[in-house]
Amino acid sequence: MSRHILPALALVLGSPAAFGADTIRLSDIPKDAPRSQDYPAKPYDGPNAIADVRSDPRSRMYRTQLRGWATEKPNFAGHYILATWGCGTGCTQIAVIDALTGKVFHPAGARTNSVADVHEELLVGGDSSPRRADFGALQYSVDSRLLVLIGTPEERAENRGISYFVWESDSLRRVRLVPKARHLTKH
Repeated sequence: MSRHILPALALVLGSPAAFGADTIRLSDIPKDAPRSQDYPAKPYDGPNAIADVRSDPRSRMYRTQLRGWATEKPNFAGHYILATWGCGTGCTQIAVIDALTGKVFHPAGARTNSVADVHEELLVGGDSSPRRADFGALQYSVDSRLLVLIGTPEERAENRGISYFVWESDSLRRVRLVPKARHLTKH
């Protein structure tokens, strides 16, 4: 995502508290946060299997997106493709495709993410596919099993903040949450 789009995105997503105490910021990342190199994965460079979009109702619903993503090179945890597409303003759908088998995973606890009230300094662009639709709020790489998700996974207030997930046994396991609660103000 180009840098000139990020300020506009911040204005669109911003609320009166967009840059206040409720905003998730770079300073919210703890010094002892999990690191990519602590969860290594061996990158796969072979041919991709065709995405299985028939065995799961969610996969059938998003079959066009998943088929398109399945043609990309693995970008996560060795031989997986972390696929993202939009689901509304500041919202991202998330799936994981196994490039070896074509199996599609819709990881519980991280099927969607909202970036409302995330400071633009955390919304980083990457050298990934132009298909990428996560506003930079997902941080991951092909040589690591770590996924950092910034925002509000599943639009659940108790998940809001910075989540650290590790890909294990074909699912995501959250290893840490740095919560960032919303402060409610009375009028």
